[in-house]
Amino acid sequence: MKPYDSQRAPNPYRLRVKSLRALALATALFAPSAVWAQEITVAGLDGTSKVLTAQALGDLPRATAALPNKGGEKAYEGPLLTYVLREAGAPAGAKLHGPAMKTYVVVRGADGFSAVLSLAETDKDFHDGAVILADQADGVKLTGKEGPYRLVIAGDKKASRSVFGVARIELRAAD
Repeated sequence: MKPYDSQRAPNPYRLRVKSLRALALATALFAPSAVWAQEITVAGLDGTSKVLTAQALGDLPRATAALPNKGGEKAYEGPLLTYVLREAGAPAGAKLHGPAMKTYVVVRGADGFSAVLSLAETDKDFHDGAVILADQADGVKLTGKEGPYRLVIAGDKKASRSVFGVARIELRAAD
């Protein structure tokens, strides 16, 4: 090993590698990331939007729902979608009748995938299974691609409408 020579020019390759590492670290720590987002935007029929934080979602009534998984079922837990939609002015229970029956829900993930449900499907008075925004699976917080929130619809035979990384929920009316 050579002794350090203060007269020697720095190696440009090493400087480049160090710079790239520093840039990657700064990007990971400070860049906004939809996957890390702990907020969900809920848009009502009137066009107004409300941002729900992790704390606000944590304060809503919760339920569990199971999804088919290889070799069995996986248990998810999270706030009921009905209560999330109430934050955007959606009717529920006895108030869900008449013109409100033409309302549907679009749930979008951070990756652009979306699923559609009728508003009635989210309500326990119309649908037996719970519809939740899961934040836990088998007692463990959701992370990575699946989290922080995943749409889980109990009673679905396939998890095809299970949106990962839910970022936005919109209420819309059919013609």
